[in-house]
Amino acid sequence: MNVLRTLFGRLSLLSIRSRVLVIALLPALLTEFGLVAYFTTQTLTTAENALHARAANAARHLADALPYLLVSGDTPRAHALLKSEAKNSQLAYVLVTDANGRLIASTGDALSTASPDQHYWQRAEIRLPSADFHDDPLFVIGTTPSSDLLGGVEVSASLDQINAFKRDTLLHAALLMLVALLLTGALAWRMSNRLTGQLRHVGHVVERLACNDLTVRARLAHAGEVGALATGVNNMAEALQAHRSELEKRIRDATADLAAKKTMAERANQAKSRFFAAASHDLRQPLHALSLFVAALKARNHQTEAQTLIDNIEASTATMEQLFNALLDISRLDAGTIEPHPVHFSLQKMLDDLGKQFRALAAEKQLRLRFRPCDVTLYSDPLLIERILVNLIANAIRYTDDGGVLVACQRRGRTVRISVIDTGRGISPEQQDSVFHEFVQLHNAARDRNKGLGLGLAIVSHLGRLLGHRVELHSRPEHGSIFSFTVPCGDAALIQTPAAPATPVQVPGDALVVLVDDESAILRGMSELFDNWHIDLVTAHNADEAEQWLDTLGRLPDVIVSDYRLPDDIDGIEVIARLRQKYGADIPAILVTGDTAPDTILRISQAGFPLLHKPLRPAKLRALLTHLIQQARAKAVG
Repeated sequence: MNVLRTLFGRLSLLSIRSRVLVIALLPALLTEFGLVAYFTTQTLTTAENALHARAANAARHLADALPYLLVSGDTPRAHALLKSEAKNSQLAYVLVTDANGRLIASTGDALSTASPDQHYWQRAEIRLPSADFHDDPLFVIGTTPSSDLLGGVEVSASLDQINAFKRDTLLHAALLMLVALLLTGALAWRMSNRLTGQLRHVGHVVERLACNDLTVRARLAHAGEVGALATGVNNMAEALQAHRSELEKRIRDATADLAAKKTMAERANQAKSRFFAAASHDLRQPLHALSLFVAALKARNHQTEAQTLIDNIEASTATMEQLFNALLDISRLDAGTIEPHPVHFSLQKMLDDLGKQFRALAAEKQLRLRFRPCDVTLYSDPLLIERILVNLIANAIRYTDDGGVLVACQRRGRTVRISVIDTGRGISPEQQDSVFHEFVQLHNAARDRNKGLGLGLAIVSHLGRLLGHRVELHSRPEHGSIFSFTVPCGDAALIQTPAAPATPVQVPGDALVVLVDDESAILRGMSELFDNWHIDLVTAHNADEAEQWLDTLGRLPDVIVSDYRLPDDIDGIEVIARLRQKYGADIPAILVTGDTAPDTILRISQAGFPLLHKPLRPAKLRALLTHLIQQARAKAVG
C-alpha cells in the first residue's frame, strides 16, 4: 500500500505527457508480459509433451514390431528397424535387450550421450502377441521362449531441440513484446501530444485572457473533456468581454455625467466668483470713498467732541476693510498670484510679535494666552507662516469662552511641529473637514460680522497647501481643539538681519499725480486727501479727460493712478499704456481695484504694476507715491 501511495505521489509530480505515457504503457506492458508469458509457457509445454509422446510412440511401435524379429532371430532386420525408427522419430539412440538385460541391437551412441539432464528416456517391454504365433509364417521358430516377455526397448530423445525451441520461442516473445511496446508507446505519444497540444492551446488562451485580451478564443472541437474545457473558457471569455463592454459603457456614461456635473460646477463656481467679484467691487467703491472722506475729515478736524465720532467711523470702516481683505486673500490664493519665498528665520521672534498683537484681545475675553518658548530656526516663508498663526490664534480666541490658548512647538528630527491649542467649544468629528471650507462658521448662526466671514481656516488650509505644510486638526466637543502643522528646520547662521527702516521722505512739492476713476465720489475724496497732503492732483473719469487736463496744464504727470475697471470695457492697464504712449515716457503707475476675481488679480500681476486694493489705506498710498516719485527722479538724474 505504501509503495502504491509513493508511486502515485511521484506520478502526480510528472507532466501531463509523462502521466499519459506511464498510464498507457504500464497496463499495456503488464498485459503484454502476461499474455506472452502465458502463450510461451503453453507452447513450451506443448513442445515437451510432443517430445514425450514421440518417444513413447517410438518405444511402443518398436515393442510391437520387434517380437517377430526377436523370436525369429532376424537381427539385421531388427537393426534396420531401429535405424528407421530413430531417424523417423528423431531419437538420439535406441537399445533392445533380451529378457535377461543383454543387448541385442542398438542404434546411436548411448554411451557418449551427455548428462541425463539433456535427454529424455522412454522404456517399453517386448512381449509375445497374445495370439498363437506357431501358425504364423513370419516366425521361424528357433527356440521356444519360456515366457511371453522377450526383452525391452529403450529410446532416448535429445532435449537440445526443446532447448533451442525454448530459446527461439523466448526470443520471439521478447521481440513481440518490444514491437507491441513500441507500437503502444508511439500511440500513447501521439495521444499525449494531441492532449498536451490542446491543453497548451487552452492555457495560451487563458494567458491571453489574463493579459486583458478578451477577443481570443480556443479553436478546438467541442467533443471530449478538453473540448468541454475549451468551450467553458470561450464562454468565460465572452462573459468577461460582455462584462467589460458593460463596464466601459457605464464608465463612459459616468464620465460623461461627471463631466457634465463638473461643467455645471465650474459654471456655478465661475458665476459665484463673478458674483463675489462684482459684489466686492461694487461694495468696495463706496467704502473706498468713505475711507478717503474719513481720512480727510480726520486730518481737518480740530474739535475734540467730533474726534470720537470720527474714530468710531474709522473703526467701522477698518472692520469692513478686514472682511473684504479676507475675500481678497481667498481670490489671490485661487488665482495663484501668491508665491512663497522661503528663508531662514527665528520662530521665537515671530511668537513674541504675535504675543504683543493678541494679548490685549485675549485679555478682553479674560483668557490666558501663553506662548511656550521655541528657540528654533525654521525654513519657510515667514510672512505666510505668520499669516497662518494669526488666523489660528484669532480663531482660537474667538471661539474660546473659558480657559485659554497655548501656542507651542515640538522638535521632530529636522522638522518642528507648531500647535495652537485652545480650551474652546471643540468641533465634532463629522464637522472637522467642513471647517476648512469657505464661509463655514459653526458657532455663528447669527452671522455676527465681528466673528468674520468664515474664511480664516480656509485661508489657513490654502496657505498650508501652498507651502507644503499640511494642517491637521484634533478636537473634541466641549474640550477644545488642536490645530497643528509641521515646518522644516532652518539654519540659524543663515538668518538675514532685516534692514533698518528708511527715514520717511516727503512727497516733492512740485509733484503731479493724475487719477483716473469713473466714480465721482472717489475722485472728490481723493482730491480732499491730496489737498491735505499738498500734492497736485488731476482727476479724470477716463483717459480722454485725463489727456485734456494734462494738455491744458502742459505738464507730464509724475505718477498715474488708475482704477482697473472702467466703463466701455476699458481697464486701467490700457489707460496707463495709452498715456505712456501719448507722452512718450515710462511714467510710473499704480493700479487700484476693488475686483477680487482670480483672473483679474492674475492679469494685473502679470502686467507688473503695483496694486492697491479698495478700500485703500491713505498712508500706504502716500508711501507708495513717495517711493515711485523718488525712484523715477533719481533714475532721471542718474
